[in-house]
Amino acid sequence: MCTPVRKKLLLAVLVLCFGVQTGLVYSDVRSVPLSEEALAGRELWQGYACQTCHQLYGQGGFLGPDLTHAASRVDSTRLVSLLRVGSGQMPPLGFSDEAAAAMAAFLREIDRPEIGRGQLRLGTPGEGAGAQAAFERAIEAAVASGEGGAAAEDLAEVAAGLAAFRIRPCSACHFPFRDSPVGAPDLSLVAGSLSPDSLERVLAEGRPLKGMPPPVPPLDAADRAAITAFLEFLGANREQLDAATRALAADRSLDWRALPWWEFP
Repeated sequence: MCTPVRKKLLLAVLVLCFGVQTGLVYSDVRSVPLSEEALAGRELWQGYACQTCHQLYGQGGFLGPDLTHAASRVDSTRLVSLLRVGSGQMPPLGFSDEAAAAMAAFLREIDRPEIGRGQLRLGTPGEGAGAQAAFERAIEAAVASGEGGAAAEDLAEVAAGLAAFRIRPCSACHFPFRDSPVGAPDLSLVAGSLSPDSLERVLAEGRPLKGMPPPVPPLDAADRAAITAFLEFLGANREQLDAATRALAADRSLDWRALPWWEFP
């Protein structure tokens, strides 16, 4: 039974722990020098209220992804696309080349592991633990191992199709091996449900009346051929790739000793 004395002792210990944590957090003063271009990017970040949805070093909203280390994981072409035409819930901002470069510089210069880490996420660092990351890794492994007995040149085109898919915000709407909540179809079934001409037209123009905008950046003939090969590969190996994706997504490891506990009060 917890006596009044023990309750007071427990409360005192909790207050002491809170005081120690507060001292550790607020005495860790960091000064991050930024270039003129990065300062311009910071002004854009503040002017567009990006922190409403996104976090930097634990500060900000939770609607969008944490952008503390975005420069290390987002391709520059995809970043420009996101800043111009948006993706999913992110609205189009219509950034100019200069503004996009400034934002990229800001994200690049704050992406410093020695300063701290972003939002706490479970999973193996550097590999991604979500379904989309597992989906991409499963395809990369299948291509590397020569899945389905395809010729080397065909697999090279599949890899090029995955690269073209990855640098565009396709994954904002399309989910691996299932229809998404916004109505975007399962891409592994697309090659079998559309004629070659219809698929070519969708890849070139999108389906605006059904909510799919034209691809950004636009797909040239080589890109369209590569993505067609990628979609056909998904359809031909759907069961194996779905199983591999599920296995990779379930294989999540977490080293509790490596977590920066004081950065997540």
